[in-house]
Amino acid sequence: EKVPTPLSFCQGCCVQTPSPHDALVKAIFAQPEHAAGELRCLLPPEVVARIDWTTLALCSGSFIEETLRGRHSDLLFSAACAGKNTVLIYLLFEHQSTDDPLMAFRLLRYMVRIWDDHLRNSPNATKLPAILPLVLHHSPDGWTSPTELHALLDLDADTLPLVAAHVPSFRFLLDDVSAESDEALRARAMTALGRLVLFCLRHGREPARFVQEIARWLGLLAEARAAPGGAEALQLIWRYIVTTNNPADPQELVKQFLAVVGKEEERGMTSIADWYENRGLKTGARNALLRQLRARF
Repeated sequence: EKVPTPLSFCQGCCVQTPSPHDALVKAIFAQPEHAAGELRCLLPPEVVARIDWTTLALCSGSFIEETLRGRHSDLLFSAACAGKNTVLIYLLFEHQSTDDPLMAFRLLRYMVRIWDDHLRNSPNATKLPAILPLVLHHSPDGWTSPTELHALLDLDADTLPLVAAHVPSFRFLLDDVSAESDEALRARAMTALGRLVLFCLRHGREPARFVQEIARWLGLLAEARAAPGGAEALQLIWRYIVTTNNPADPQELVKQFLAVVGKEEERGMTSIADWYENRGLKTGARNALLRQLRARF
């Protein structure tokens, strides 16, 4: 049986934004081979079994309003489901330091925009593609807000069941990496690079903890480095840690990295110095960082 092609609007890549969280997540999870592991971990096993993961494709565009793109970013994928349908999987990355109490409502708005986009491209359509909403979150305190739209309705517990059939209802899938253990993240059935990104999101705001814990991930680090494009991807990770924390003494942070990850990451560490140079770091600080790298290697 012929596998359906992705919807007409599901081509290309999403718009980049300047947030370091956004840049790291999109650089890695915009690639279907890395995204597939994350999506398979979150979706119910029965749904995972019905999706043809070889057809997973990134869709173009972002559906978040401009005012929220500093706090949220998104990726939309399409895939064949049950051999004859196309299902959309919408991954929203929420990178605030706290969760969003109205996230279910915001997701509903984004899903309606996706359907509107579909109907603009398929004006004769009489059905809508199913959208599976997922949220990837990291924060110091973890997620505490509702994950179900019904929980946001201002109705008492006795009235809600009476009107439930007449109001929108859905529950989004949540991946709160701040609530996961490092062992659970490391054991996920994902690419090495995908797991490292989740590890970075979990510990990115704590550079000292990150340096301490990354020592336990050296095997995964080597696996990620050996993968196609792995060295370049690891440079993004090192840059993410430094830029997210904006340390007053970047060369000291780089020195701590080098003490743990060793000479294999010489190029990645040098790229941080180059990046600082391109971003206009003060000459003295940049030269000090370069001297630190030259002394090390």
